[in-house]
Amino acid sequence: MQRDMTLNGFRAVAALLLAPLAIACAGDAGEAAESGAEGEAAEAAETAGSPEGAGTPEGVITDLREMTFADELAVDLDAMEETESGLFIQVLQGGSGPPAGYGDEMGVHYTVWLPNGSKVDSSHDHDPPEPLEMVLGSTALIDGWVEGVTGMRMGERRKLVLPYHLAYGTEGRPPAIPAYSPLVFEVELAEHIPTGEG
Repeated sequence: MQRDMTLNGFRAVAALLLAPLAIACAGDAGEAAESGAEGEAAEAAETAGSPEGAGTPEGVITDLREMTFADELAVDLDAMEETESGLFIQVLQGGSGPPAGYGDEMGVHYTVWLPNGSKVDSSHDHDPPEPLEMVLGSTALIDGWVEGVTGMRMGERRKLVLPYHLAYGTEGRPPAIPAYSPLVFEVELAEHIPTGEG
């Protein structure tokens, strides 16, 4: 779990999942990057907005049930569990072992798409194709990702549909992720070291 990721892997992960968090490559530069991450994450949380936020631009669909998803994504919201936050979760393949909880070290493979079927990123496409390493509850990630991978077991695969307020909010992450954009993820727990904290 303590492998170093390549610089390209850092850039890809930072551009997509981290909310926004500069990842430390090594040494003093890494420590400086981490020290600014808290303020940036707080700013991102403030701009993320809520699904009922006033001032939503005309034509923006905030209700996932009214949204059209590309056929190839096979999104069936009726077959998914909707959480209180508005996240939709579907278990595609069961796993084994203890469920992932707070403080656990995890390695998660993922692919993420826009609702129109455009692939934004995949850990399988990185060089090398390694899972995203994280500590659940400590690594600053978008809210829908954290909620969606909590409770996963080794080998489990899930589909997650994140409303925009659990993804990149009202700002998006241009040019890859437009403002107010929901995201569709497929995630697989590839590595898990339980800590016993959660």
